[in-house]
Amino acid sequence: MSYHRTTIDIDLDAYDRARSALGTRGFKDTVNAALERVGRQALLERAAERVRQGRFSAPTPEELDQLRRVRTDSDR
Repeated sequence: MSYHRTTIDIDLDAYDRARSALGTRGFKDTVNAALERVGRQALLERAAERVRQGRFSAPTPEELDQLRRVRTDSDR
């Protein structure tokens, strides 16, 4: 993980709402958590769009059971 130090103007009302929603303390933690959440949300939205378009298929419950069995068996 890399960091960049910068000075920005922050809307304090938006900051307070984000801090409360994220359960963070301080500007750095709140801004970083908000950026992570936005990035994750974008990935989830792209994945959902791929599912809607039929370009992504998830394993069936049977396939998941088989994958879990293989992993569990190899752990022994």
